[in-house]
Amino acid sequence: MTQAEGAVASDAGRHERRAYYAQARANYPFNHWWIAATASEIGRARLLSRRILGLPVMFYRRVDGTVVALEDRCPHRGTPLSLGWLEQDRVVCGYHGLRFATDGRCVRIPTQEQIPRLACVRAYPVVETGPFVWIWTGAPEQADTHQVPVHPWLTAANWVAALGYIHVKANYMMLKENVLDLTHFAYVHRSTFEMDDDYGAAPACTVENGQVSFRQDFLNKPLPPFYGDACGLGSKPVDRHDLGTSLSPAEHVFTAQIVNREPAAGERAEYFVKFQHMTTPETPISHHYWWVMARDHGLGEAGRAWMQTVIEAGFAEDKIILEAIQAQAESTPWPAQAVEISVAADRAGLQARRQAEALIALERDRV
Repeated sequence: MTQAEGAVASDAGRHERRAYYAQARANYPFNHWWIAATASEIGRARLLSRRILGLPVMFYRRVDGTVVALEDRCPHRGTPLSLGWLEQDRVVCGYHGLRFATDGRCVRIPTQEQIPRLACVRAYPVVETGPFVWIWTGAPEQADTHQVPVHPWLTAANWVAALGYIHVKANYMMLKENVLDLTHFAYVHRSTFEMDDDYGAAPACTVENGQVSFRQDFLNKPLPPFYGDACGLGSKPVDRHDLGTSLSPAEHVFTAQIVNREPAAGERAEYFVKFQHMTTPETPISHHYWWVMARDHGLGEAGRAWMQTVIEAGFAEDKIILEAIQAQAESTPWPAQAVEISVAADRAGLQARRQAEALIALERDRV
């Protein structure tokens, strides 16, 4: 048995007596930046309500356009503040009219002058960058805005991008593992992405600076239609380098680098395609999933529309699988639910579990 095979066997044994997803548990860190919404979702006409890491949060924009995130619960009787409305930058509770400022302080109670000290709601740090709004769910004093990811291809003129959202009734780590193990493409996506020849063997996995990556090279092979049609390379043999990285529990970035060693007239030497998978837990058994597909070729509205259609269809297939796994884990009684094995292709996914567990442990140690 090789060292790598031994590591997989060890992982399999570690989980033999408990299925990882059979228990509803909060396997996510709070001292972390998570996607809260797309920028277009948040405005002033309505107050956006969203549950994030089990926390009820509401979002709106100030008169100056900046985003506010407040606890979505009035401290008076627990009414969701998102059922209210705005007066300038203040939120009016739709039950008894208490007013709350952008920092969460209650600044008016219509029936009395005195405002109790505990009449306040939590305000969350938020950062808007590109098409996304990020939220910090942990200790406010630890929120470092410089840690919020910035990706130039989301807004660059020489790239085209499609973006979507899927609500998934499954633990968020399932999606993390799904995008770290593309050997499922030939089975789950055989009718959409049509990449049956991909990932016949497990890719190489590395862990560096707390980030988990996989890499696989396809050398001197024709591109699948999913890639080749947009490049205009057809069945021409080229090199493709696939690199996926779990940057954090909140984000995964995948890059396909297509190298055309002998470009003909009108062809380029290099083409890039990127995927972003943004996972934000809603509860231990559900999550918000934002995806982005971007490329530096096949530009224009037609290219974007094609990506939108194909990716929505393909990722809907992932949703079916992941929700079925979660439902199975919750409904199967002990001890039938207590076995989970791991195979070589799971190596990156298992490391992603450890990535999240390390952040949770660090958070626990700071309390």
